[in-house]
Amino acid sequence: MKPPASHPYRHPDDLEAVMDLILTCRTEAPTDPWPPVHDIRARLSAQPGISNDARVWVDDRERPVAFAMIWEGNIFLYHALPQAGDETLELHALTWATERARTLAEQCGERAILCVPVRDDDHHRMALLAHAGLRIEDTHMIRMQRWLHLPIADVSAPPGFALRAVAGESEAPALVDLHHAAFATASETVAERVAWMRSPTYDPRLDLVAVAPDGALAAFCRCSVCAEENTRPGFSAAWIELIGVHPAYRRRGAGRALLLLALRTMRTLGIAQALLSVGSWNTPAQRLFESCGFVIACRVFWHVYDTEMEMAV
Repeated sequence: MKPPASHPYRHPDDLEAVMDLILTCRTEAPTDPWPPVHDIRARLSAQPGISNDARVWVDDRERPVAFAMIWEGNIFLYHALPQAGDETLELHALTWATERARTLAEQCGERAILCVPVRDDDHHRMALLAHAGLRIEDTHMIRMQRWLHLPIADVSAPPGFALRAVAGESEAPALVDLHHAAFATASETVAERVAWMRSPTYDPRLDLVAVAPDGALAAFCRCSVCAEENTRPGFSAAWIELIGVHPAYRRRGAGRALLLLALRTMRTLGIAQALLSVGSWNTPAQRLFESCGFVIACRVFWHVYDTEMEMAV
C-alpha cells in the first residue's frame, strides 16, 4: 500500500492539527503517555518555520493522519490514526527518520543512532521493528502511575529541613547548581530553567525544594500538569518530571518528603493520578516510588537502529 503524501512540519501552520492528531491517537488506543503533549508543543514551537526534524503525513484533504519527529537528537516519536494505513506508513516514516539521523550524525562526525520506544504490550509494533532489523536494548524505561484518591502518607521533612515551593526566578541559578550536583551529567542552563518557569503549563505550586538547616537548597522535585491531555474524557494527570538530591544531603528522606508533598499538592489541585518514568536499572528510585504507592503502568523497550545496520524495509 502506497503511503499518503507528506511534508516537513511547518510551524505554526501545522501545530494545532498535529496536537489534535496526537491527542486523538492517545485517546483511541493504549499508547505511551511520554512525552507529555505540552512538551511536544514546546519543542515544535521552538523551531519556527520549516523543521526537517519533524514530518506530517496527510490525506487527500490535507488533514494530518500521521506525525513523526526526532526527539532529543535520536528518539523516534510516531503517532498515526488507526485508519491511516497499514505498516507501510510506519516503515516509510522510520526510513525518513533513519535518513535524518544519519544526516545529523554526519554533521557532528558521530555514529548515527535512532531509538524507537515501544510499549511492552504492543506486540505488533515489536514484530514490525524486529523484521526491520532493529535490535532491542537490554535496559528499558518503566512508566509508573499513582492514583491520588488512595491514601497518601503524611509528609515528614528531615529534622531541621524545610519544604516549600520555589521562591521564583531569582532562585533559578541555585536550582541549576543543585540540578548539576544531583545529576553529574546534567547540562541545564539558567536560561532554560527560567524558560521552563515561564511556560504556560508551569504551576509554581508543583515546583518544590527542600532547604537544609544551613539554608542551602538540598533537594528538588519538578512536576508538570498534563493540561492538554486532561481535556480528554476521564483523563486527569500530572508528571513527576524529576527528583534530585544534593550528594551532601542524601539518605535523609528529603526526596521522599518532596515526592509525598507533590502528591498531596496534586490531589488538592483536583488531579486524579501522578505519572513518572524511571530506568529499569535504577532500583533505588523504583523502591522509593513503590513505597509511596506507585505501580507499574507499562514498560517501554528501546528498539535501536544504528549505521551498522541495514533496515529490512
